[in-house]
Amino acid sequence: MWNGVGGGERAEVIDEENFRYVSLEFDEDQLVGAITLGHTDHVGVLRGLIQTGTHLGAWKQRLMADPTRVMEAYLAATQV
Repeated sequence: MWNGVGGGERAEVIDEENFRYVSLEFDEDQLVGAITLGHTDHVGVLRGLIQTGTHLGAWKQRLMADPTRVMEAYLAATQV
């Protein structure tokens, strides 16, 4: 299992009642890894953020507080 990057941060939510798990790995304000189980609605968004190395700015802290808000973060970070 991948353990992220040295000095990176992880945001995680476990929703046992709804059988959902989301884990996001960050290097500074960039998403560098993600694991989702039972919550695969935005897998393409996660992949896009990781592959493009998008800088999330203030949205990184919002995702640290609530990792399920990836679609909002994507729209805010990619819409000019």
